[in-house]
Amino acid sequence: MNILVISDSHKNLSNLKRVLTEIDYDYVLFLGDYVADIMQFIKPLKDKIFIVKGNGDGDINFDDDLLIEISGKKIFMTHGHKYGVKMGMNKLFQKADELKADIAVFGHTHIAFQTQLENGLIVLNPGSLGKGMLKNNTFGMLIIDDKGLVTTKIYQVY
Repeated sequence: MNILVISDSHKNLSNLKRVLTEIDYDYVLFLGDYVADIMQFIKPLKDKIFIVKGNGDGDINFDDDLLIEISGKKIFMTHGHKYGVKMGMNKLFQKADELKADIAVFGHTHIAFQTQLENGLIVLNPGSLGKGMLKNNTFGMLIIDDKGLVTTKIYQVY
């Protein structure tokens, strides 16, 4: 199972279109900041996409957080601003633990990051598809194999 993880497109529609059309995936997780961007591509994605809004999305009809399940894994999705992730990730980790999530994905910082905590929580920030802090526009991938093993990857958009 390949799960494409995108955040912070910030009107970079060319990168968004490239990733959505050139990458092999089963699901898309969009973590906010410019939900309007992903909505331009929503029709072909149908029931393969999950969306949360970010701090730059205003008052739109999407949740700040979602807890979804794919291939038996509970995935906590958030943009991250409500948890102060630019100042530290403890609040985000606590929320994921409270939800008994296996995986936490978030954006907001524009810096790609991946790790696994001692308690087993897998954490992925795909960075920014449109405004990478280190001048690199990036996206992430969660790969869940047939045995339930999860691998995270971060890719740079060229």
